[in-house]
Amino acid sequence: MEEQPKRVGVVELRLAAGPIPHYREIVKLSGAVIGVLVNDFGTREVIKRFSDPLWMNCYACTVGFEWMYSGLTTVPLIATKEALEKENLGLKIVGGKGKKARATNEIPSVCESLGLGEKEIEEVKKASKLTCKVDTCEIQDNHSLYFHSMLIDEKGNYVTINQKMNIKAGTARRFHWINNPKQFIEEPYNACVGSKQKTILNLTSRKSRECRKTMVDIVQDTNPQKMYNTILSLNREIGQTKITEFLGMKVVKLPYYLNIPRRISLEALKNAHELAERNFEDLLGIKGLGPATIRGLAYVSKLIYGTPCSFRDPVKYTFAFGTKVKIPYPLEKKAMVEVADILKNAVEEAKIGKMEKIRAIRRIENFLKI
Repeated sequence: MEEQPKRVGVVELRLAAGPIPHYREIVKLSGAVIGVLVNDFGTREVIKRFSDPLWMNCYACTVGFEWMYSGLTTVPLIATKEALEKENLGLKIVGGKGKKARATNEIPSVCESLGLGEKEIEEVKKASKLTCKVDTCEIQDNHSLYFHSMLIDEKGNYVTINQKMNIKAGTARRFHWINNPKQFIEEPYNACVGSKQKTILNLTSRKSRECRKTMVDIVQDTNPQKMYNTILSLNREIGQTKITEFLGMKVVKLPYYLNIPRRISLEALKNAHELAERNFEDLLGIKGLGPATIRGLAYVSKLIYGTPCSFRDPVKYTFAFGTKVKIPYPLEKKAMVEVADILKNAVEEAKIGKMEKIRAIRRIENFLKI
């Protein structure tokens, strides 16, 4: 029976800056940990685990990062990417922070190194673009996407982890996608962790389904210039009922980041008008059609046709070796290196039939149970 997609999650973190004094140790230890996971469970299981935000927190804390800071995502994934470049485990990472978040330029060569064909490469490229567009345009939460990463294996399995930030509030939010999603538009995430915001625009919700359909219909059936004028006219308050009265929101005023847009792309509306297919995925894929235009279309859909859209936010572990801020205790870099060597040696011996060390590592858990 085909596994059903689970509802996904968001992790909210504090933004952090500064050097990483134990980065080399993180690279070595993360490579060793992934090596054991691949050896015992295979690459597909590793992909599946990284789709779980709680497991990702556990992994990051294990390699020496604080659970509450944004570096929990970026540093371990960048370090793991570097570690996997040196290992032949049938698993690679693409993407990163800033300009490196544009993974589509990196995907073809990495996929080819894994032995994937043209069909699989195009599928991964599509997933890279759509997951970023969904997290930017369908989820409008006053956070901006700045980190995009994908884990890909030699069998064509993949998972996306995106992170957005709000510099003013000093927070970051992490989005975990299910592995190998069949669809990207409606509730494509995997678990919910973190604190919710009071109001966001959430077009991924199943409650926004009719709104999404109507948005596609109106851009195809309405003259682009007329639609452009209609959206911008919603900002006029004189002699006009306010949009908030139609949205069914129990707020006096929309949050500033959900205000009716004052600037949208007429060119994107023209391209949307010429869409061959009537589906929201194709609408999102249009170049230049960003959060403001999507938000404007959602409000027009609600105002004119009464289609509902959701304003609800879709949103455990301990430390193995300490953290760089010495909470709960200082880093033990020597121990990180020693554990990495133990894990690496155990995997190497397992490859030639010597399973004693791997079995011993498994038995350690029995001593730690309370």
